[in-house]
Amino acid sequence: MARYTGPKCRKCRRYGVSLCGTAKCAVIRRPNPPGPRSVRRRKISDRGQQLIEKQKVRFAYGLMEGQFRRYYEKASQRPGVTGELLMTSLEMRLDNVVYRMGFGRTRAQARQLVRHGLVAVNGRKLDIPSAAIKVGAEVALTERGKRSDYATILKSEIGSRSVPGWLDLDREALAGKVVAAPGPGDYESYFNPNAVVEYYSR
Repeated sequence: MARYTGPKCRKCRRYGVSLCGTAKCAVIRRPNPPGPRSVRRRKISDRGQQLIEKQKVRFAYGLMEGQFRRYYEKASQRPGVTGELLMTSLEMRLDNVVYRMGFGRTRAQARQLVRHGLVAVNGRKLDIPSAAIKVGAEVALTERGKRSDYATILKSEIGSRSVPGWLDLDREALAGKVVAAPGPGDYESYFNPNAVVEYYSR
């Protein structure tokens, strides 16, 4: 699956929040959008603001437009609040679960761990970042992953990383379990899923 490979901090500066997740994100040092500064302050329409909110979510999870729209369409066909269902399905992606467990500092690093075959789900290697993880699934590093130099570094760092309540993590074994589905408060506070739904429903 294709993905955005350009400078990620450019998107962070464009939308005013740290979407890449790195501690040294450029938006901290340079909060202004990239490019020359406009002389006049341009007013953003409602449609433009909805687009911005949609792009925030899309770039944070590392998705292309077609893939992101399919997530929305599946969420809109299920009973319940579409925005919450959309965010739940994004949070339950394998690369995001690996990131939330603290195995990767960023979603991009977690995606790389998955693609390199260092992550196992229910004891079997799974190298598809977009794989949907179900409640009750166990996620851990593979035996090869546990023998890698990265596992040694991870064990020394993972103790300082926070884990959301819908995950249960064994830091010594570098393994975790999905104990519940993520709720509205389990994703970044600067996401506005209702605006995403409004953008696609027009």
